[in-house]
Amino acid sequence: MSTKQPRRLSTPVAVGAYVLCAALAGGLVVGNAYATKYSDLISVYLDQPTQKVVSADGTDAEYFTSGFTSDEDRQAHLAGVGTRISAGGITLLENDGSLPLAGGARISVFGQDAVDPVYGGGGAGSVDTSKAVTLEQSFADAGFEVNPTLWDFYESGAGKDYRKTTPDVYGEGAFAVNEVPQGVYTDEVRASFADYADAAVVVLGRSGGESKDLVATGDAGDGTYLQLTADERDLLAAVTDDFDTVVVLLNTQNPVELGFLEEYPVSAALWVGSFGQTGAAAVGQVLTGAVNPSGALVDTYAYDSTSAPSIANLGSYDLTNSEVDRGNKYMVYAEGVYVGYRYYETRYEDAVLGAAGVGDFDYATAVQYPFGYGLSYTTFDWSDYAVTEGDDAFEVAVTVTNSGDVAGRDVVQVYLQQPYTDVDREHGVEKPAVELAGYAKTGSLEPGASETVTVEVPRELMKSYDADGAGTYVVDAGDHYLAAGTDAHVALNNILAAKGLTTADGMDADGDAAFAWSTTVDALDATTYAVSAETGAPVTNQFDDVDLRTYDEGFTYLSRSDWTGTWPTTYADGAWEAPDALLADLDIPDVEDPDAEMPATGTVSEEYGELSAATLVGEPYDSPSWDALLDQMTVTELDELTRIGGYATKRVDSIQLPATVDKDGPAGISDTLVGGQGGMGYPPAIVLASSWDDALAEEFGAAIGEDSLDLGVAGWYGPAANIHRSPYSGRNFEYYSEDSVLSGAMSAAVVEGAQSKGVLVFMKHFALNDQETDRIGLATFADEQAVRQLYLAPFEMAVRDGGARGMMASMNRLGATWSGAHAGLMTGALRDEWGFEGVVVTDQASFDVFAYEDLRAGLDAGTDLWLNTDATLWKLTDDQMTPSVVADMRRAAHNIGYAVTASNAMNGLAADSRLVAVTPPWKWALYAADVLVGLLLVGAVVLVTRKLVRQRRSGGGTPGGPRAATRVDAGAPAS
Repeated sequence: MSTKQPRRLSTPVAVGAYVLCAALAGGLVVGNAYATKYSDLISVYLDQPTQKVVSADGTDAEYFTSGFTSDEDRQAHLAGVGTRISAGGITLLENDGSLPLAGGARISVFGQDAVDPVYGGGGAGSVDTSKAVTLEQSFADAGFEVNPTLWDFYESGAGKDYRKTTPDVYGEGAFAVNEVPQGVYTDEVRASFADYADAAVVVLGRSGGESKDLVATGDAGDGTYLQLTADERDLLAAVTDDFDTVVVLLNTQNPVELGFLEEYPVSAALWVGSFGQTGAAAVGQVLTGAVNPSGALVDTYAYDSTSAPSIANLGSYDLTNSEVDRGNKYMVYAEGVYVGYRYYETRYEDAVLGAAGVGDFDYATAVQYPFGYGLSYTTFDWSDYAVTEGDDAFEVAVTVTNSGDVAGRDVVQVYLQQPYTDVDREHGVEKPAVELAGYAKTGSLEPGASETVTVEVPRELMKSYDADGAGTYVVDAGDHYLAAGTDAHVALNNILAAKGLTTADGMDADGDAAFAWSTTVDALDATTYAVSAETGAPVTNQFDDVDLRTYDEGFTYLSRSDWTGTWPTTYADGAWEAPDALLADLDIPDVEDPDAEMPATGTVSEEYGELSAATLVGEPYDSPSWDALLDQMTVTELDELTRIGGYATKRVDSIQLPATVDKDGPAGISDTLVGGQGGMGYPPAIVLASSWDDALAEEFGAAIGEDSLDLGVAGWYGPAANIHRSPYSGRNFEYYSEDSVLSGAMSAAVVEGAQSKGVLVFMKHFALNDQETDRIGLATFADEQAVRQLYLAPFEMAVRDGGARGMMASMNRLGATWSGAHAGLMTGALRDEWGFEGVVVTDQASFDVFAYEDLRAGLDAGTDLWLNTDATLWKLTDDQMTPSVVADMRRAAHNIGYAVTASNAMNGLAADSRLVAVTPPWKWALYAADVLVGLLLVGAVVLVTRKLVRQRRSGGGTPGGPRAATRVDAGAPAS
């Protein structure tokens, strides 16, 4: 009779078990290491707290509160804000009287974009479309009967296979339209048109996104992304053949070429922008006339979008001999100040005046819709133009009367012209023919009603930066004009009329001299604005190194003194062999100060005693009590506070400074990039700016604040205030305008609204981050006048007028120096000239690819906080933590602390409160998993080992060896 033997453990299986256990143990160690490195980010992603406030009974330390008693009311208000932003920004471009449509009209809606519209842009500015109001819902709510057969064709029929594409956040992929070809439409679909023929609504869409620009990314064979594709043209041809009334909705963000509106018999056209979550609701309201469109364009719409002088330098260009990491790409703003209307209007004036070098320029064939253009369902008459001159500002008054049949709102725009003198030509100072100086929007005026609006124009706007001559701001001698107009071109024509010119002199329309006023400056003034009005510090050149002429003395920027002779070309044909001086400057600088003294750390002031952050709420930035508070911080706390600031800031126990949660994006607090909870998604900045409504902008900021309070997200990576340098910049939707004053006024209003609710705003991207291609480390060159008057001006207004307490440094370089390490930007202009009191955070700095955003160089220049989620990254050795570095960290801690104590992160913290660390649930789950997996691994190792030991004892050999085999054979049946 045979005896069944226990199954033996072979050597390969035993070894495999040990290896598997070791691998799992190693994985556990690595997983815990990564969890520790990214602890703050994980907590943000899972929306789990890391701290709580313990206060004495009866303590009330709510510094910022919601304006609503119920979340239902709050959400309804926020949704309404989004709808009103769209309602205010929608711009009427053409109307033959077909709009508004009759109530209950039976309409056919065309274009795949109708069922898949643009709600926002890619990356930080994205919107959760699952919560968004659709155009179908908007049309239904407005009372329209929409052709269901056609709608289903796009949504679920053959048309569903055609959808636009956009790149991802890393720039991978293409912008493509992919409109439905006419051959795909079935006979059934075409037959449905007759029953829904009151109007055809054609929806055309264009998106934008982070990390990639639009140039040369059109559908195959169809030109650029801002031109109509062949399929779109076929669609318009078919629809205008089949319908008497055709309305085009431009669900676009960049200025698309719109010449087709004159090629096809289109009845009306509305720019509706992108929608956010609730903006689409306004589209139906506008089509019915329940809302009278009152928006105005924030960009110039040229017939040829590539006619802008910036186009010559928009792309990816190589420094062929640079081996510097992320330092081998460049961009030259060769157009200088002549961006958008500043180019088109100035060249027009020079053509009218017969200036030398103006070349063959015809405004009528160049510009279709000027900057500031927008129509209404009613008409307005202006009268009683008056300018009152004060010491610091001009007050411009205009009476607006509704001369039409329906209620509406109008925008009064005021433009400034400075004299272009021989001194300007000598020093290379450029003077656009007109520049926006201010604006005001009327209330809703009933037919026959009037309102006198007043626009305040700061006298300071008369200054220009003379980098090569005075080295500061100057006010030129000569005549300075202020003119009101419905757009930039009308205002310029009014100035030309005041100069005595008419259509006989080459103007495309006669202006009205009654809406222009001038004042004469007797002598050049190089002293009034040579010192900061905010700080009294001297205003001198800060950006010589950003000017390309530092490395190429013979370079010339575009100048109105010779348009044709200075017209930009792609610098160095896109392949520049950089001079040695530039190559040297691209390297990370050594900023060590050998004379620096180690600041006090870890000590309590005898004078003030132990302080907490809560005791300094409302304390002035320069109060000596801040020094006493900062003395309490340890070197480790200084290091971690400045170094680890990605989507959250660290809690500082020694001073009881709370941690914060910080999130994107400019269209609303978003969960797209780092999870957690998100708030309302609003129409993007370009739509808000198109409303020309500062009060609405402030209300939007306050709405961001409401979500900030509700979500516990104190820091907001927004608003964004870069300039639409080119029609093809990928992120134009996220920025306000091609104009600096409009961008600055909007930014200041949004900041005021958000900070009224305790939001820590981070104005971005500071600065010259006006294209997405190669933005990581891109060496960007521009002259100082353009840098200051165009690209920095919105940020300056946000600080000086809006009181912004946060900035975000851009990824690119200014000249050869990363923006965050550029002392002229971060300290010279921002703090010394503008009087900024607050914190500067980097853009993304969590990966090795951002090594050029050097910690020591950035701290030395004035940057405070690294948007870094890796607790091990940027860690300096003990030897590197020199007095120079620690002193810089202490200054940064002051800026961070000041900004945080002014935010709603302090809610609940009184002087007698204590912050207590909280272990978030995910860490408890990790600990439990560690214990469980650890026990399982130990158990597995013990079991395998015991098995092996027993086998050895019972058989005297190793598993699977000769003696074991003999034992098995001995127990086998005899033959």
